[in-house]
Amino acid sequence: MPKIKRGESAVILVVILILGALVGSVIGEVIASLLPGGLVEQIFAKGVNPGISPPAVLDLKVVTATFGLTVRINLASLLGIGLALLIYKKL
Repeated sequence: MPKIKRGESAVILVVILILGALVGSVIGEVIASLLPGGLVEQIFAKGVNPGISPPAVLDLKVVTATFGLTVRINLASLLGIGLALLIYKKL
């Protein structure tokens, strides 16, 4: 098995964490659609959305650039990130 360099390890960790958050969010949305309007939906599907809203716009008259980032964090995505960390440690 080839040895993973430190920089490659960091990239792999970030990719695994993002995938864990995505899988957790999808599971949270599925739970919310199966049990709408209840306590379970509020716990797993509701979350916070930190980010730049509205996006920042840099207009240089020749080039216009729009910068924005929003992260949606809920309990299901946090559980997915935790599971992803466990998987990463096993690698």
